[in-house]
Amino acid sequence: MRLHSLKSWFGIDSRKRHTASSTRLRVETLEARDVPSATVPDVDLTTRGSQGVINDAIFRQADPQPTGTGVIRSFLRIQGASAKGVVQQGYNTDARPLQFDENKSPQFTRSMSLDGVPLVNIGGELYRELLLDINQKNSQPLLSLDELRIYTGNAGNLSGYDATTHTLGGQTAVYDMDAGGDHWVLMNYRLNTGSGSGDMFLYVPNRLFGNGGPYVYLYSKFGEHYASNSGFQEWAAGLSPLTAATASISGVRYNDLNGNGVRDAGEPGLANVVVYLDADKSGTLDQNEVYTITDANGNFTFNNLTSGADYIVRATKPDDTWTETGPEPFEVFISVAGQSVTGVELGVIQMVIVPQ
Repeated sequence: MRLHSLKSWFGIDSRKRHTASSTRLRVETLEARDVPSATVPDVDLTTRGSQGVINDAIFRQADPQPTGTGVIRSFLRIQGASAKGVVQQGYNTDARPLQFDENKSPQFTRSMSLDGVPLVNIGGELYRELLLDINQKNSQPLLSLDELRIYTGNAGNLSGYDATTHTLGGQTAVYDMDAGGDHWVLMNYRLNTGSGSGDMFLYVPNRLFGNGGPYVYLYSKFGEHYASNSGFQEWAAGLSPLTAATASISGVRYNDLNGNGVRDAGEPGLANVVVYLDADKSGTLDQNEVYTITDANGNFTFNNLTSGADYIVRATKPDDTWTETGPEPFEVFISVAGQSVTGVELGVIQMVIVPQ
């Protein structure tokens, strides 16, 4: 910027000399604005269809959902005392008094059973689906999710969150977004304006819950990178119509007696064979991948599958004397919710070894 421009900015005319008594510089209060952090978010959900992964959990931007009070039943509503520039935090529980910025009404902040959090199959692995609805000004729509931890318990009234140890009622988190480093998510309220429209889906691997208690607790903190400026943030169990896990894949593992890759009349199904969804396309059944066992006729079915996803169907062989006749693997794309894909035929033939 040129010198004369700076002078004009401060109201100084270079053609005149002013004394301290005739002209004084003053600071005017500007409208409060969010100041972005120097760092970038680990997951940026500020555009439609965006998503990312932090410590195996999937964070996905949500299109408008039929949510709102009376449609979804929140289990955690976080609402700071001030409307400007606040950091909001809290966790769900039946215990009272509440510890942080939680809404006191048991209608909005309460215990949540793990069974009440729906299972969604994504790429062959089961996840628990949660929905987050945020509220911000349209003029300042960005909000950061800065901490997220999930716990389980045997009762619905755990309390006493420890900010140092990150435990809740003495329980260690089964999922910690900040495990291994400081992570955060950036969201854009303007994509889905209006309270109760839903802004983010969170998918937490079901395997993380293990043999924990029947109650699930979620602690979250907002506003450290991009401040909360309007209303509340609300968590609810998921399973929206767009991600409803209602699709299925079924078929048969059979003995392809003539090895032609097609199941002909009289070719029997193989019982007690493991069929699995190869999520990582490794060709082997890994610990966290979904599988089933064929029935007495070699039939198998996978239910609760999500639309808009590819599934790789594979089957194990009875032993090393068997070989695939194709197609192997069998790839299935689920295009719409509720789709039922049938007739997946996985042929295998036993090779006869002739002694020399």
